[in-house]
Order: sequence, then structure tokens, then C-alpha cells
Amino acid sequence: MVRLLCLVLGYVFGVFQTAFFYGKLHGIDIREHGSGNAGTTNTLRVLGTKAGLIVFAGDMLKSIVAICITRFVIVPVFGAQDIKPLLVLYTGAGCVLGHNFPFYMGFKGGKGIATTGGMMIASHWMYVPVGLLLFFGNFFINHYVSLGSLLLYTGFMIETVIMGQAGVFGVEQPVLNEMYIVAAFLTLMAFWKHRSNIIRLLRGNERKTYLSKKGKEKAAHKVTVWSKFEDEVNMLSEKREYADKLPGVKIPKTVDFTTDLEASVKNNEVLIMAVPSTFVRGTAHLMKDYVKDGQIIVNVAKGIEENTLMTLSDIIEEEIPQAKVAVMCGPTHAEEVGRGIPTSIVVGAREQSTAELVQDLFMNESFRVYTSPDVLGMEIGSSLKNVVALAAGIADGLGYGDNTKAALITRGIAEISRLGIKMGGKAETFAGLTGIGDLIVTCASMHSRNRRAGILIGQGKTMKEA
Repeated sequence: MVRLLCLVLGYVFGVFQTAFFYGKLHGIDIREHGSGNAGTTNTLRVLGTKAGLIVFAGDMLKSIVAICITRFVIVPVFGAQDIKPLLVLYTGAGCVLGHNFPFYMGFKGGKGIATTGGMMIASHWMYVPVGLLLFFGNFFINHYVSLGSLLLYTGFMIETVIMGQAGVFGVEQPVLNEMYIVAAFLTLMAFWKHRSNIIRLLRGNERKTYLSKKGKEKAAHKVTVWSKFEDEVNMLSEKREYADKLPGVKIPKTVDFTTDLEASVKNNEVLIMAVPSTFVRGTAHLMKDYVKDGQIIVNVAKGIEENTLMTLSDIIEEEIPQAKVAVMCGPTHAEEVGRGIPTSIVVGAREQSTAELVQDLFMNESFRVYTSPDVLGMEIGSSLKNVVALAAGIADGLGYGDNTKAALITRGIAEISRLGIKMGGKAETFAGLTGIGDLIVTCASMHSRNRRAGILIGQGKTMKEA
């Protein structure tokens, strides 16, 4: 009975989601941003270092308070001094369960790392130095929060056994055995909650987390760029800048350039298809024999194949059926992305896990990535907006004003939406970044090739001249 009481007490404190309530105070639902996790790491990435530290402290404190109640109220009232360490562990386990599975959030909370840290601090001082060394030592060496979390839980379980065998807890062997079971349960639950992180760690594409602003600006991935043209590869390798297309954007030393397609495909976990839409099928055909089963291909080109009317993701899936295909699009002109100007984009995939993995790879301080299951709607919106952008450019070339462009954009998204919905897309997709968002930037920006071509046509140039 007293065990169940401590477990329930811990759960009641654990369900207080510091990240969720802190986000609400700032007008956001933390579950709708970043990775969607209501924990310290996601808060750190979305709201910054100060918010992350506040959430971390709050999640630790709830475990400490709950365990103090067990120590100084429940144990004396029930006369349970002989099993006090076990009751403390049950209370801590309840806190972690509550944090992981809060009833008012659909049983989808955080992963409970800070809550576990609070449990270790309040349980026994000997947990503290080992826990600090394993978590923060790992974090400052490689910046993988997930790896530090797994080391923390593993160390907690091992240390519980060692301390138990050394007689530190001062309880009978049956009680010790029960403590080992609870510690093992918490560790196994942590590994289960981190299963997607474990996969990314094994693949080498887990996302790092930094406390400094400088560190968060880049995702710190190792990137290989393939080009068919040797002179282009040599120029980029030497100058580290594409002066003709992206002047002033310096390419980091961590980016390699090669003409070896086989090595590029085989040696990387995620492949980004960034070729003109007319060359997507041909490039996919060249790649297909090198792509591993389940390897992720992210297409960032926009368009529809002229002869077949197939979307680009359909083409890639037809040519490379063993791959997992995702698309990424939105109002993202390279001229601004390359300079770190704040930008939002959407990644879509058939499987949510694929979209989330790509989201994690690309998300950083100036590049916000959302996910969508509506791959078709995304591709239709991002392709058809080019037609309206040509019309907007022609209107500019003819000397028409903002009223005309506003009408074109508004009626253009109405037509795109009606067609897209008839084809199977979702209405909300066309009201989002890959619909109206992409349409606005393409019709209004001088970075838009379609708008610039339209301006020339409006001024009297032929299509070929434009």
C-alpha cells in the first residue's frame, strides 16, 4: 500500500510539465515547435538557453520536492524506515512516469532526464558526482544530449547495484532486489523513449545541442556535394564560394565536393536531391544502384514532369523503390538562406518518423522546419505557384501596381487550392508555407527567376529571350 502511495505521489508531481506551462506563458505550445517534445532540450532549441535552464530546474525540483515529502512525511507516518530507500525510488519512478506520460497531454510528455536528475540528487549524494560526470561530461565533449541521457540512466542502474551490494542503503536483500527491478525498469523505459535517438546515433546523424548562440547557428553535419561537372567541383573546392550564384556566402571546410556519385551515395545516410526538376529522373536513374534499402532521399526541387505529369517524389520512388522519399519546400530563396536570414520550411514524407528525422537534421536557430504528411499537396503548391509568379512578373513588366499583384496572388492560391484538393491534397496545406507562403515570396521577390522572366516578357521580350 505504501509503495503504491509513493508511486502515485511521484506521478502527481511528475505530470507538471514545466516546458508546457512555460511555453504557455510565452504564448506558444512547445509541442507544436521544434521536435514537438515537452522537455528541456526542445525548449532550449525553441526558446533559448534561459528558458531551457528554467525548465531544467523546474523538472528537477518536482522530483526533489516529491521525494522530500516521502522522506519526511510518508516514511515517519507509516513507520517505514526499514524500506525508506525503496520508497524514495518508487516516488522518483512515479515522477519520471508522470513526466513521460501526463494524462492531460494525451500521455505524451518529455523524456524525463531532468526529472531523473532530481530523483538522483534527492535519493543519495553518491549518485550526484557520477551523474554529473556522465551527463554533463558527455554533453560538453560531443554535445549529444541523447547519449548523455542514456549514459545517465545506465550509470544510475549500475550505481544502484554497486551501492546496494556495498550496503550503502542499509536494507535487506529482498528490498534490494526490488530496488534493482525499479532501477532497471526506469533504464529500459528511457532506452525505449530514446529509440529514435539511438537509431540516429548509430547512423551518425543525431542532432547536437549547443548552449552558445554561435554553436546553434549551424547543424555541424558532415556534407558531401556531388556534381557532374569536374570544373565546378574544382572551383568550389578551391574558392569555397559560388560567386556567380551565391556571392558572399562562404562554404564551410566541413563540406566536400566530388564527381564520384557512387561514393557520395554509399557513404552518406541521407541524400539531398538538389538538381533542376527536368534532371530529377535522369539523376535518380544514375543513383539507383548505389542506394541502400531504407536510405532517405530528400527532394528539394520543385516541378511536375512534363510528359507524364508525375510529381518529383513519384519519379524518385519509381526509379529508386528501395528508398524512403521526403520532400522539402517552402518560401526559401537560397540567396537569403545562405546568409542565415530567418526562414521557415516544411518537410513531408509518407512516414512521420522520416519527416521528423529530416526535421532534426536541418533545424537550427535561423532555419525552422515543420513537418507534414501531405506530400502531394506540398508538391502541387510549390510547382503551380511558378505559373502565377510568371503572371505577377508580367504584370510588373506591364507597369501594373500592387493592387494587380494582390489580386493575382489571391485568385492564384484559390485556383491552386481547388486543383490541389481535387487531386487529393489537403486544404490546410495550401494555406500554409508550401502554398500561400511560397506563392507570396515567388511573386514578390526579385530572387524569383519566374518573376524576373515574367517582367521581361511583360516588357516585350519573347519567352526565349526572357
